[in-house]
This record gives sequence, C-alpha cells and structure tokens, in this order.
Amino acid sequence: MGVEATDIKWLKSTVVTDTAANGGRKSNTVIQTGVRHNLFPRVTKAQRTAGFTRYRKEFWANRNADDEAAEGVLVYPESPSPAGDRFYLGLGTQIDEQDDLEAYDPVWMGVGQLETALSGGETEVSLTMESDDFQFPNGGKLHLANKIKTGQTIASGVHLGDSVEYNDGESKWEKISPTSDVDYPKGICVGSTSILTVEGSTNEEFLALADNEYTDEDIGDGDGADTSPTLSSLAHGTNGICRQPGKLPVVTATDTGDATMTVNVAADGSCSGDCTAGELNMADGTWTTDITWTTAPKNGTDITITYRENCFSYSGNVVTVELESGTTVANSYSTSNTYGAGCVDGGTVEPESENWTETSTSGTYDESSYPVILYNDGTEEDSITITFSSASAFTASGANAGSLGSGQITEDFSPTNPDTGEPYFTIDKDGWGGSWANLDTVEFDTHPSALPLWLKEIVPAATSQEPYNFFILGFYSE
Repeated sequence: MGVEATDIKWLKSTVVTDTAANGGRKSNTVIQTGVRHNLFPRVTKAQRTAGFTRYRKEFWANRNADDEAAEGVLVYPESPSPAGDRFYLGLGTQIDEQDDLEAYDPVWMGVGQLETALSGGETEVSLTMESDDFQFPNGGKLHLANKIKTGQTIASGVHLGDSVEYNDGESKWEKISPTSDVDYPKGICVGSTSILTVEGSTNEEFLALADNEYTDEDIGDGDGADTSPTLSSLAHGTNGICRQPGKLPVVTATDTGDATMTVNVAADGSCSGDCTAGELNMADGTWTTDITWTTAPKNGTDITITYRENCFSYSGNVVTVELESGTTVANSYSTSNTYGAGCVDGGTVEPESENWTETSTSGTYDESSYPVILYNDGTEEDSITITFSSASAFTASGANAGSLGSGQITEDFSPTNPDTGEPYFTIDKDGWGGSWANLDTVEFDTHPSALPLWLKEIVPAATSQEPYNFFILGFYSE
C-alpha cells in the first residue's frame, strides 16, 4: 500500500530546553496534534517586551509497520503564525544540538501570502513575508497552495489551532476532537475567520526552483609574484550569493608548481583553505578583501570561482522567487487564500546502516547477501559494536543505547528497542562464516527512519499580546 499519512509521527528531540544542549537525537515522544504548547512553550509578557529567539527540534518519523520507505518527502509550513511572532523551518542532522546551528547554518525557510495573483504559466512567484530574512532553497521546491478559506463563520469556543468541521445546518465551523485530517468538511482554524481545508477545488503544486549555478567564472589573473591579486566582482550577484550548505562558493587558482589551490567561501563570506585572508560580500558578490593566497598564483593563469546566485530577491518584505528553467505555474491562484513556502527536501526516509567493519583474522560475514535488517519502528541513531567472546558467542552494545545483550552465530540476533518494542536491527545467522575468535569485533552505524527538522521562533521586541502563537507544518510523500 505504501506509506500513508497515518504512518507518520512527529517526534520530539531528546532534549527540549532553551539551552545550548537543546535538540540532539530523536526521542520516541510523540508531539500530539491539537495540543497547545506541545513543542514551544507560551510566550510570556516579559519575552514579548524584550524580544527573544527560541529553537525547537523535531523529527518527521516514518513509522510504516511494513518497513516501507517514504519516498520524495517534502516538509513545509502551511501558513504564518497569526500572532506577533514568526517561525522558520530548517533541516537538521540526526544528532545536532542548538549550539551547532551557528556553524551548521541551515537554510531558514518560511511561508508567505501570495503578493501577485497567478493565472498559470508564470516563471516566478511573489510572496509577502513577515520579514526579509526568510530564504528559499536553490534547486529545491516551492510549495504553492490555496488551502485557506477566508471570511468564514466560526462557532464560539473555537480557538486557533483547533480541529473543526463544517456544519451545513448551522452554516459554521465547529470544534471537533484533534485530528490531522483536513479534507473538507474537516479543517484547522488558522485565524478568527480563516480555515485551512482541502476541497475539490483546491490547487496545490510543488514547483522546482532555479539553481543559478555559474561554473569557473574568471575573476582574476596570476602574475607569479603577487599573492593578493585584485579580484573582479561576481557577474551574477544581484540577488545575493547562495549560502546553502553544499552550495557555497569555491575559488581556484594554480600555483607556480602547477598544483591547484582551493579557497572555500563560508556563509558569512570569510575565506579558508589555501589562503591567509579574503572576504566576499555575500549580499552583492563584491570582494570586501581580496584573497591572499599562500603562494602567488602562476603567471598567465586564471583565478576562477564556482558559485550560485540566490533564486530569490527581496523588495521590502516582498520576495520574488525564480522557478527552474522550463518550470511554470500550472494553476491559477488569487492573493486572498494562497500561500507559498520553501520545502525541506527529505528525499527517501527509511532506516539505514553504513560503515560495516570486521576486525578478525579469519572470521567473515557476508553483508552483501545478508545485509543488516532495519526497522522503521526500532532502528535508532547509534554506533554498534559486536564483540566475540568465543568462536560462536558475542555481546553487542550501542554507543548510545548501551548493552544490547548477547547472541550466537547459530541464531538470528534481534535486540529489542525498549521504547518501541521492535528490534533495533536483525543480523541473519546465515551471514556468518570463517572462524571467529575471542575479542574479534564487528562495527557498524545505524540511522533511524526520521527526518530531523529545526524550528526557530523570533518574537520581536514590544510584540503585543496575542491569544495563541502556533505554526502548522505540512508534508508530502510520493
């Protein structure tokens, strides 16, 4: 049948605090739908007055009982917070903590209301955002949908974030038990007169965004003597230079011995590698400080840079997002009920193992024919060590889980995850071969069937009191 919406669980991280250690690994604590302050706590008057930033980490977990993979996973915000705060969504790692975010620097995405109506065929989309610091992923996806019904009559006792159902007889939306079902006549209250619901007339699409990559652009010349030759501004810096992890600028030159020198430009524009100085203005592609190479670039050789220009640009808080060449908007959308957002691309979400290492003189395991069996419900982020005590007996432990018990090569080994009641993994008895001995080891790493996500909440100073602050995430899986 494949992975269904009911197979997906939103899980908290192991640490949920306003400290540097916030985040970390996945826990198995479910974030309950429709429960207020189930991830972010209430914003106090003092916090609204002074202003503050808070982070929370959660995991989009594939808990399909048949251990099927979730393919083509995209996660995105559905609508902005109706309160005075604003929320950002970014991709994390399986173990990163709040203190790691500055170095990791994820692409912080958000959601905005359609600024200019669309009739279909457009190659760019303009959105009104809550601030001009939201990003969109180069080469990623833009979620566009008109799921918000405005001007609705809502029954008394319904609050923001409540699940609701339309009562035809009363011609109004009424509160129901919390549910993730938003197919009409069900929905979620997202404003005093607004409901998020999916009808037959609802349009929704995922649009490929431009990557705007420029390869080996010539920005200077070596003379064999000057270690800091003058560099030209980048030819495509109007929208700013892409700061996404894995898509940062790289500068190359050739030294006098014909070896390639490489300089990596960080998200803040600072340079590292075969240099002692250098800074690129990431806002416009000009050089604040020319690169000082460790060796003067060779006479008559080019200094080149590979980089990407942002796929988006701002005018005030209105962002214009450029679509990939050949991609156009498929449907028509009005500005009143349409929202667009950058997507976290989770790819395939399934448990994985890697780095299988056998340390033995003559013991073997055929991991190609008998790979480690993993489980959506049981496999965790861990480094596993199997240590033999004889030719057939062994013990197992996880760097995080601790002792996983003992086994024999004559039996399948399936240690149970006490948090879920399912195995962490299974090692097939038919995979063992050769002659194992005392203190021989097998080591491998496992990763859970979960997509790590970071949420950032910013409350500007002097924010007025609002009844509730909440943020809705949507997802798609093929």
